[in-house]
Amino acid sequence: MTFPMGPGNMGRSMRAPPSRFASVIALVALTVLLVTPRTARAYPMLLWPASPFPEGNLWVFPFTFVSGDGQFINPYLYGALGLSERWDVIAGVSGNFTLNPGSASFGVVDVSPRYLVTPQLALSPRIFYTPGKSLVISPEVHAAWTQDKFTLWVNAGLRPSLDLNGGGITSTTAFTYFSAEYAFTPQIWGLFEVDPYLTLTHSPSASLQPTMQLVAGVGFALDPQQTHLFEIAAIATLSPNTSFSYAGSISYGAWYATSFELWKKQP
Repeated sequence: MTFPMGPGNMGRSMRAPPSRFASVIALVALTVLLVTPRTARAYPMLLWPASPFPEGNLWVFPFTFVSGDGQFINPYLYGALGLSERWDVIAGVSGNFTLNPGSASFGVVDVSPRYLVTPQLALSPRIFYTPGKSLVISPEVHAAWTQDKFTLWVNAGLRPSLDLNGGGITSTTAFTYFSAEYAFTPQIWGLFEVDPYLTLTHSPSASLQPTMQLVAGVGFALDPQQTHLFEIAAIATLSPNTSFSYAGSISYGAWYATSFELWKKQP
């Protein structure tokens, strides 16, 4: 069973993570939370937003991904902190759970320090670390375009996976994710994502695997200030190299997000 590429890593799996495991979630997806009232906004499922997290504010957002047959669960816990007008950081960890037979394992550590070139463009040397298995340092671009109630998010980058057991660079994944959202009200929005990526496996044998993820979902806020946000989605992962199955190709994702003020921005 392979989970979608989202905020945390591409190709997350309940088995020993494949080489591209440390390259998504980017899962995976998320949100710019403000503690003051604002206009209608919408947020992605598997992409990071390009907008900055405000200085002094901490966001907490757990993700959960479940396979189509409900036998595999892939939870993530992320936090994001606005450090200044130009800098923020997103970091999280994941786990892998199999229900039948029962098993559990640690997933990946995902750290994204970001520099905001503009309020709609962020650059990140994103780091994925799978203990005892792999290390990925991924140059990424996070961008956004907004027109009235419509928002288009884009994440793009390159993720070479280094085998920590002496195997060298085992694979490289190039990706560009697109997430289109429409805010019906300040508290309800819909989303559709098209997330293609291409994985070149270098060892033990060379191969090339194109993959497409299609995501459809809905998000909502408990209040017009959007201090408590939820989103749910269905995700289809399609590849010409992999046979389609409901358990392996379809999954469901959900996240919740809220924020806390740690310090006030200096004038």
